[in-house]
Amino acid sequence: MKILEGIKKNPLFFILMILCGISCFAIYNAVPIVTNVYNPSRLPYMQLIYYMLGGILAYMIYRVGMDTMYNNIKLIYWLFMILLIGLAVDHFAYTRLLHHHVVPLAKFVNGATSWYRLPGFSFQPSEFMKIIVVMYLAQMTKEFNDEQLIRTANSEFRYIVEVCKIALPPAILIYLQNDSGVMLILMAAVFFVLISSGLRRQWFILIFALGFSLIALMTYLFLYHNDIFTRFINGHTLKRIYGWLDPEGTTADEGLQLWYSMLSYGTASWVGHGMRAVVKVFPEGHTDFIFAVIATDFGFIGAFITLAAIITLDVVLLHIGLSSSNDRDQYFTMGVLGSLMFQQIWNIGMILGFLPITGITLPLISYGGSSLLSYMMAMGVFIDINYNNQILDIDSKYTLKGRKL
Repeated sequence: MKILEGIKKNPLFFILMILCGISCFAIYNAVPIVTNVYNPSRLPYMQLIYYMLGGILAYMIYRVGMDTMYNNIKLIYWLFMILLIGLAVDHFAYTRLLHHHVVPLAKFVNGATSWYRLPGFSFQPSEFMKIIVVMYLAQMTKEFNDEQLIRTANSEFRYIVEVCKIALPPAILIYLQNDSGVMLILMAAVFFVLISSGLRRQWFILIFALGFSLIALMTYLFLYHNDIFTRFINGHTLKRIYGWLDPEGTTADEGLQLWYSMLSYGTASWVGHGMRAVVKVFPEGHTDFIFAVIATDFGFIGAFITLAAIITLDVVLLHIGLSSSNDRDQYFTMGVLGSLMFQQIWNIGMILGFLPITGITLPLISYGGSSLLSYMMAMGVFIDINYNNQILDIDSKYTLKGRKL
């Protein structure tokens, strides 16, 4: 009974513990196929350390209080903007001009300059920026809605302009680092904040129309005017598109990961090939293709359990956020859920071959310190929201009891 009561009071803690176990165990099973990392056997232990550090970070944010974070969100935003500017400048210098780094500690990996190399750890500011932008927008959206007694098309247009001022600069800088995956995650988070802000539906019809038109245009150029298409999409990104469209024909290059992973999990059946099985080697099995490792080793059952844990996390976060009486918490919840669900759907979709390979990892499951710590930062905010919800619930029950007496 005590365990059930604990789960009821702190469901987020227990689902994070389950995800930690799944993540470390999956990375342990991926070790035999990881060939692009020195001493891959340390990866599951490093992931456990990242989870422990993430737990400390979440606890610190809970103790400091989310109000302190919101009060200093502009300062935090601009500090990370400076870090992003440094990486964007270094990527341009490294790939277009000097062919060597001009910003200290900048790191170039897999066609992108998205990391600062620190002792024993690579720090990726863009991963943290997606959470910072969501917090900034949640605060700004609450202030906007509190001030607007009567909403008009003009006032909503001004709000959208303010959202663009906050979200577009980091998105552009992340794109200039050649990290299109995190840029898409950031834009998905922004879109979900907009959905929850109360904007009239005409704006979303316009957004969808513009998005569909852009996709249609790029598809047309790719099929019929490939020379024009390659002016906009080239290099590593273009190779990934070809690897997605023809994985079997590009196994010597970008198609290797997808094709070999499909051969591995496609023969796994219900229970998989067993622990640490090696059917085909796909070196990014610990990061982008961790779900393929789970499906390969433990089949449909292992994949189903992982999906159930992921969906449970989303439901718990949604319940915590929507239970709050503070609109800011609800906007924050929608933004973080938007980024999480976008990553989950895109990562699993690209492993199944439905979506392009963009370097989008499976959050809280794939190996990676920056991604994990950034979401644990968000979890600290959710823990604080849940704590405030429980206090308000107790006060409400106490008030009702007093009235009855």
